Amino acid sequence: MTVRVRYAPSPTGHLHIGGVRTALFNYFYARHYNGQFILRFEDTDLDRNVPGAEEEMLKGFRWLGVDWDEGPDVGGPYGPYRCTERLDIYRSYLQKLVDANAAYPCFCSPEELEAEREAAAAQGRISGYSGRCRHLSDEQRQQKLAEGRVPNWRFAVPMGAELAFTDLIRGDMRFQTDDIGDFVIVKSNGIPTYNFQVVIDDALMNITHVIRGEEHLSNTPKQLLVYQALGFEPATFAHLPQVLDQTRKKLSKRDPNVKPVHIYREEGYLPEAIVNFLALLGWSPGGEEEIMAFAEIVEKFDLDRVNRSGAVFDVDKLHWMAGQYMKQLPNEELTDMVQQYLDKRGMRLPQGRGRQWLEGVVALLHEKMSCVAEFPALAQDFFRAETELSQEALEVLKEDGALAVVARYQELAKDADSWSAEASKGWFKQVGAELNVKGRKLFMPVRAALTGEVHGPDLQQTVFLLQKEWVLARLDKALTVLSH
Repeated sequence: MTVRVRYAPSPTGHLHIGGVRTALFNYFYARHYNGQFILRFEDTDLDRNVPGAEEEMLKGFRWLGVDWDEGPDVGGPYGPYRCTERLDIYRSYLQKLVDANAAYPCFCSPEELEAEREAAAAQGRISGYSGRCRHLSDEQRQQKLAEGRVPNWRFAVPMGAELAFTDLIRGDMRFQTDDIGDFVIVKSNGIPTYNFQVVIDDALMNITHVIRGEEHLSNTPKQLLVYQALGFEPATFAHLPQVLDQTRKKLSKRDPNVKPVHIYREEGYLPEAIVNFLALLGWSPGGEEEIMAFAEIVEKFDLDRVNRSGAVFDVDKLHWMAGQYMKQLPNEELTDMVQQYLDKRGMRLPQGRGRQWLEGVVALLHEKMSCVAEFPALAQDFFRAETELSQEALEVLKEDGALAVVARYQELAKDADSWSAEASKGWFKQVGAELNVKGRKLFMPVRAALTGEVHGPDLQQTVFLLQKEWVLARLDKALTVLSH
């Protein structure tokens, strides 16, 4: 059997990171077993579809390195791959259910259905459809049609039956049909509901494994009923654990700590880091290894190592992992990304500075970055003439002997013929010898005066990459502030 899996998003908004995790697990499973990965758009929620969302999703998957064997843009033998282009197919299968007395028209108004729900709640009963339209006679149905009522179509759920299946992650599952109630399969506007449409599409596209989030577990018994009624062989199901936020609640699309995929792309995260991080949300490769290449994940991936319990989206871990990948990126490539980021935002290099200078600044800050968007804040002292002294820096400069170190270093820098990291190293050596200071007492005052902070990247490289006039002006400002 050739493994065939699908990811079927609704183009109703941005590509959310939780959905990407589901898509990746499908993709890994297909590639691990040399199977096929199908992309299908479930675009039947006409009121919520967002123009451009489909294109954004395709772009996001390509950025992540995910390709598909069949889909709306590449075609395939089982198309169309947009649900709104398959309405005739759904209508034909609805007719099959009607002919088999497995579906019937429901003329209940929304107000009547709401009254039913309220009555059930008041009596402490499970609020499901009462089935009042299921037993209407042909004459009664014709009368309601003559009154201008346009029906929804409901599936006639058989009573007193048990539905059982084996979930590849959760094991044996059992549901009672008495707990389900007759559910709508086609709305009055002719649009199929999810539980009807998805079965037809999965069956006709020969989907062998349905790998999806656990929020769909309650849909499975309804879909099994549709499979049976239409004579289809059910797919094998696997329901992935929920993605949780750091308070262990279900991850919300509105969580400010979790961004849509296009934002991670725009902020200059490396896609390999995003894929690696998401792969470990609910799946374990075994052992302690966490940094894994795409091909290595595919090689090791299987559903028997997917956990049942929820997976926490740890933002700190994402930043750490992104930083690990960033460190492996050649500095020249990172500089390209930084330059593109600055250009898009209209941020220019300081007067007289060019590509070589930018490469130096990027190299200095390389190991501190988890994404390109962090560069402007990390590099701000290299883009502005003045800087502010933090409280910690002021405390350092108030220490005995600190101003003498700054003043002497400034004198040597001002009179210097060359401007380099090696030259700065020499000035420090001379100041240390003349004033009999070393270590923290020697370097910290100059750093504090120069950057306004007491910690930072390599000090000699920092001096070299700053313009000479900026260095002298900042040192002079610190001396002036402290002298008063």
